[in-house]
Amino acid sequence: MPLYRSFLLPVFLFLFLPASLLAQIKGWQDVVYLKNGSILRGQLQESASPAFVRIETIGQNLFVFNQEEVARVAREYAPSTFQYPYTRGYQNITEFGLSVGYRSRVNEFSDPGRSLDLSLQTFNGYQFFPVLAVGLTTGIDTYGPVTLLPVALGIRGDITKTKVRPYYGLDAGYALDWLSNPNLPANQDGGFLWSPTLGLKFNSSKTRAFIINLGYRNQKASAETRSGNRTTTQSNHYQRILFRMGMSF
Repeated sequence: MPLYRSFLLPVFLFLFLPASLLAQIKGWQDVVYLKNGSILRGQLQESASPAFVRIETIGQNLFVFNQEEVARVAREYAPSTFQYPYTRGYQNITEFGLSVGYRSRVNEFSDPGRSLDLSLQTFNGYQFFPVLAVGLTTGIDTYGPVTLLPVALGIRGDITKTKVRPYYGLDAGYALDWLSNPNLPANQDGGFLWSPTLGLKFNSSKTRAFIINLGYRNQKASAETRSGNRTTTQSNHYQRILFRMGMSF
């Protein structure tokens, strides 16, 4: 079964998650205007009688007014007081999670089987604009018994300037085999990789943000096996869906 079919549902949900979250934080609220000039903002509550208007304010205080006291009721947008924390400067994104995919086929008759592995990655770069930061990405990726050290050029960017905001990432580079187990029967070697990412940032302080993201990793590698005077090289092509979380600052 193709990789994309197995993970179509989580990918679909993740892509639509930013829209639903951002809709919740836009700041729409109910407003009750009283004839005496008072204004209350919060959320309207159900009333047992149409003769009364009930509103719960942000401080969880419940107010009940007779319809004769109310001038009008409206739903208005309240701008957020959040200030986007990044301008120019150093940016780090460190994340840890799982990679899900299928093992490489030994031959055309073999069943590759599903694989669940670990992925650790850190991005260190310079943010020029809110939508563009350029830097170096390194980390550790496991593919069964194989451990690779990816080194890639990466770009990152915030799509909006809200407190909860979607961001994107794209990496392209080469994976090294420096961390491979020397006792493996085959001599492992890394290869070229590319990896797009879509994620969400939740600001926990002025500059720090908790992040979750969903990505895709396309990794080339090879394994060289020697038997007597004969050397056999097997090309491996790893394709993984990445589920990760971490911190950004």
